[in-house]
Amino acid sequence: MHRLGWFMTGKGLVIYPEIGDKLDIICPKAEPSKPYEYYKLYLVRKEQADACSTVMDPNVLVTCNRPEQEIRFTIKFQEFSPNYMGLEFKRQQDYFIT
Repeated sequence: MHRLGWFMTGKGLVIYPEIGDKLDIICPKAEPSKPYEYYKLYLVRKEQADACSTVMDPNVLVTCNRPEQEIRFTIKFQEFSPNYMGLEFKRQQDYFIT
C-alpha cells in the first residue's frame, strides 16, 4: 500500500509505514561527465538524528558509491526477519534514517 510522507521543517521526510510495507531507496546512476554525490544512509537513534551524528553505533543501511549503476535498496517493515542480519521493526515505534 502506498502512504504519503511529509517533509517537516527540522525533521526531513516523515512517513508512517505499517508492518508489511516496503520502502525503496534508489541511488541514481550518474550522467556522464556530471558530478556525482556519494551518500551513506544510516539507521540511527533519535539523539543521533537530532544531532545529525553517526558517531555512536552506526547501522549502515545503504552506500551510494557506484555512479556507473543505479542501486536499489528495499526496506521491508517486518517485525521478524528470516535473515539474522535483517532489519526488524516494532509497531508504534519511531525509527530514524540520516
